[in-house]
Amino acid sequence: MKPIIERRSIRKFERKPVPKRILKNLIEAGQRAPSNCGVQPYSIIILDDDEKRERIFDAVGRQECMEEAPVWIIVCCDWARPLKLFEMLEVDTEFGQIYKLVNGIIDATLVAENIVTAAEIMGLASVFVGSLWKSLERVAQILQLPANVLPILLLCIGYPSESPPKRPRWPLNAVMHENRYTMPDERMMLNYYRAANRALLEMNYFKKDVHSWAEHWSRKFKKKDMTLWEANLRDQLKKMGFLP
Repeated sequence: MKPIIERRSIRKFERKPVPKRILKNLIEAGQRAPSNCGVQPYSIIILDDDEKRERIFDAVGRQECMEEAPVWIIVCCDWARPLKLFEMLEVDTEFGQIYKLVNGIIDATLVAENIVTAAEIMGLASVFVGSLWKSLERVAQILQLPANVLPILLLCIGYPSESPPKRPRWPLNAVMHENRYTMPDERMMLNYYRAANRALLEMNYFKKDVHSWAEHWSRKFKKKDMTLWEANLRDQLKKMGFLP
């Protein structure tokens, strides 16, 4: 349990390559994740090509963790391969866009979680990067993805050069329910928030001009920005065949 319980997102990495043998082990661990009906609608792209990384920076923005990580692992929802196999085997079916999106994301995300857990066990570290969603079409073009393949997650993988404290989490009785859902009472929620906020301030988690988690969230999730983000994402998913 320790590699899971002690896991932290790492954003600073040693300038040390990760051997191909270890990368293969990580991908094999990813493949052992559960998959609906054994279809395995995912593909994993290991990216260490500097020219392609620069093009992805241009598409989704530059982050320090991405610059430092020796390896990027891009996890894709991939229906191109299983659909081709179904065609070869004359499997009589047709998947709708919502089915492909939901089931593909679930399976691919389970693979990603297995990969980062295996990385912890092997002395590596990781951080999930979600900025691919800013420009799915451009990332797909850069990676030469065919139709029915969607890049959903970028994992920065490498040997850690920092050891940050664990971030706060909701208390167990707020997220674990027995037989029915129960909303935590407001007092408990505020107590959690205040304790978590104090811990994050002590960790210097926020930017210099941000003084609370609420302020951090208000800036990160501005209504106007979120409306534009969702409209852009809907448009891209429709163009790529993952929304009707």
